[in-house]
Amino acid sequence: MKKVLFIVFIPLQLIFAQAEYVSYDHPVYDFLNRMDSRHIISNYNSFELPKTRGQIAGYLKEVILSTGQLDRVDQAFLEDYKIEFEFDLFGTLNNSQRLIGSGEYDLFSDYEKYLYFHSEAGKASIFINLIAEGELMSRNQFKPAINSTSHFRLTGGVIRGTFLNKFGFSIKGTNGKVFGNKKVALLKRELQYNYKLNENPDETFFDETEGYITADFDIVRFRLGRNRIVTGYGSVKSIFSDNSPLFDNISFDINYRFLQFSYFHGKLLGDVYYAPDSITGGSNVITEKYIGYHRLGFNISKHFSFGVGEMIIYGDRPMDLSYLNPFNFYKSVEHSNRDRDNALLFFDVKNNSVKGLQFFGNLIIDDISFSKISTGWWGNQFLVNVGLFSSNLYDFLPLDFRIEYLRIEPYTFTHRLSRNTYTNFGYSLGPDLQPNSALFFFKINYRFSSEFVLRTSFAYSVHGANPVNTDGSVRNVGGDINLGHRLFDSDTSVFLDGDRQYSREYSVDLYYEPINLMTITLSSVLTFSSLQNSLIEKQLFTFLDLSIRF
Repeated sequence: MKKVLFIVFIPLQLIFAQAEYVSYDHPVYDFLNRMDSRHIISNYNSFELPKTRGQIAGYLKEVILSTGQLDRVDQAFLEDYKIEFEFDLFGTLNNSQRLIGSGEYDLFSDYEKYLYFHSEAGKASIFINLIAEGELMSRNQFKPAINSTSHFRLTGGVIRGTFLNKFGFSIKGTNGKVFGNKKVALLKRELQYNYKLNENPDETFFDETEGYITADFDIVRFRLGRNRIVTGYGSVKSIFSDNSPLFDNISFDINYRFLQFSYFHGKLLGDVYYAPDSITGGSNVITEKYIGYHRLGFNISKHFSFGVGEMIIYGDRPMDLSYLNPFNFYKSVEHSNRDRDNALLFFDVKNNSVKGLQFFGNLIIDDISFSKISTGWWGNQFLVNVGLFSSNLYDFLPLDFRIEYLRIEPYTFTHRLSRNTYTNFGYSLGPDLQPNSALFFFKINYRFSSEFVLRTSFAYSVHGANPVNTDGSVRNVGGDINLGHRLFDSDTSVFLDGDRQYSREYSVDLYYEPINLMTITLSSVLTFSSLQNSLIEKQLFTFLDLSIRF
């Protein structure tokens, strides 16, 4: 795609650190994960995203020094990233164009394009882009036969910059409108919990914003703002995913050779209820809720790393200084705070000793009583996530695949107090899967070229849903994240007890980038679901997305 002549005038040893973060869903992370599996880069922590442009430039520098080990398609990807991250790598903008303040601008060229940019070496850099996106969505239900369509359009912009190579910022804002069947539009998760769009049934307008400021001192980084954080190995993020609304947070991390420490404290949306008032007309009330997270990671060797961390959920009171302290044991602090909160412990591990093959695992302990292990006690709550990523066919085919298994025990992520559930606005902070569930996931990526990528996946899940009695009451078997254990519920639980729901999902994604910063994505998802009350659903979802940045 990008045939622009790229000449490097600056030694590769020099990196112009940019403190802005690159969104967690950027394709460069797939590229870096592949480079990590091929032993081309080292100390790459794929467990926590996003990363700064400076960090990514550091990894790309390693790849540039090993270009001969890349296949034809990845060499093309690397040339693309040299253009996109040119300023971060080399401090130049030779392959960039701007609409304002420049005599040359071609929307259909393969240069990196901006509405405006300004840079002064070592002092400041500012980049401004406009965003336009449109997506067509359809849902075809086979029995009964129902076909519905919808589409939305959004426009917006993003401003980002770095000062003194240390301090960065980013501001992004979008506005959009839904056309057609609103229920189909709500298939997009980010629209499901959008306040403006769901304010009333007739509303079709939505908006979203994110932004942050950062201070990057290489080994230590600080951030204050609102952007998406994802945590966990593999495609199914087991700790933090994009399943729930964005939340504001303060964070910092330390990266020094074999040691990594990361921390953030964020504000969530708790229980929602309506407070009537005969004078004002009433209002929606949302209880205060917060989350703390910290992790200590170790790169034991070039191909083996592990980490241990904690999370704390608390609410219905002001921000707690006990959890603002990053260097604390949350579980012990929670005890000293009189056991009012919900502490979770996790372990993660990754091994890449075999070139082209990564094994990873993650264990979350929500609660445990060692004396009651194997007794079926409901309070032993775990999540287990294991999988592998393979690029072993790299020398013969531009193909990689991954296999993952996820098991969430009954009552995991729940709490007897609703303010302490592992949720944000009622949505799980982790995977889009209820407690008392198991998931098998398989995915293949085939890279025809740097412009055209095919992704296919298959997911099979089983969920033990809480049965509904004839009188309307619920028998709690630990299958609902928003319903914790009650005093009259059974003291024992059985994995996948309740009304079993089965789901098989086949998906195909075609990603095409005909010119730089213009992407077309066609996605089809075929689902077979067996729900409660013997309801069988067969549905086909289709999404066609066009995104332009200029």
